Amino acid sequence: MIEDDHSIALSPLADPVMSAIFANIDVAGLAAASLVRVILEAEGEKAYIGKVVSVTPQRSHIDADNRSCRVDIEILTDKNELIIAEVQTNPDFSIMQRNLFSASHVFVEMSSKGTKSSEMVRKMPTVITINILTYSIRADNKDVLQPFMILYTKPPIRKAITQFGGYNIQLPRLLEMEPDFSSGLYCWFYTIYTAHKENKTISEVIAMVPELQEYVQEDQGFMQFCDQYELVAADPETRIEYFRWYNDRWREAGMFEAAREEGREEGREEGREEGREEGMEEGIQRGILRVALNLKNDGMAIENIARLTNLSVSEIEDI
Repeated sequence: MIEDDHSIALSPLADPVMSAIFANIDVAGLAAASLVRVILEAEGEKAYIGKVVSVTPQRSHIDADNRSCRVDIEILTDKNELIIAEVQTNPDFSIMQRNLFSASHVFVEMSSKGTKSSEMVRKMPTVITINILTYSIRADNKDVLQPFMILYTKPPIRKAITQFGGYNIQLPRLLEMEPDFSSGLYCWFYTIYTAHKENKTISEVIAMVPELQEYVQEDQGFMQFCDQYELVAADPETRIEYFRWYNDRWREAGMFEAAREEGREEGREEGREEGREEGMEEGIQRGILRVALNLKNDGMAIENIARLTNLSVSEIEDI
């Protein structure tokens, strides 16, 4: 168990920290508005006009295998918009399917029995999902910002519906691009990701970069985020919860590595017995399948087993 050492910086992407920063509209309304604005404007949208009316953290994933943080940001515009921002620090390549599932629940909850379809469409909110990822979800495109939407794919290509879409933020791609502190999006996510990756506080990151010191004075929402982080990082209860989260991450990493090695070793043994290279490969694969079965029987989520073993979800379900 890691003891609380106040010299240890809390990652702003840790779910206990992010949830506390965006605890409600009073402490994070400006920050939520700024975060949404810089993302939309980076994609070429016009200056974003909207009023944040609620900020609500949703912490339904609290077990060690499925930790993440989701914040619902409701914005009052002529489009009746709801922003769902999710922070995901574990690779999860089914996240966009979950985005669609979450959006479907929003649509259902905002309709009532007996509502005519025309009225339901008129009242349907626009759900914009923002996924803040510490991994690259696309290998075939290196841009930090990855928009997605439902399109007509024959020319002229255009949106098929306007009520659902979103943005994936591939944080590791920041390290591959030229620094651009004239961009609000770059300032926001450079600060967050550097603090996360280098175990620094937000104030330590800002102190390193004169351009960030200027930006924090220009953007009141970003300033609110930075100030709220400092308050949260000094809160004893949040720090205790953070270190529990950190211990769970260590435990999970150790379990995954042990499972990998078990699969490799069982595969090597079977391969040696068969005495040929093809047998070695087949044995390794059988060992991995055996580990996947054990993890499945232990109750681990199939998506996490897939991430661990590089097996597909269907392969695991068929074991």
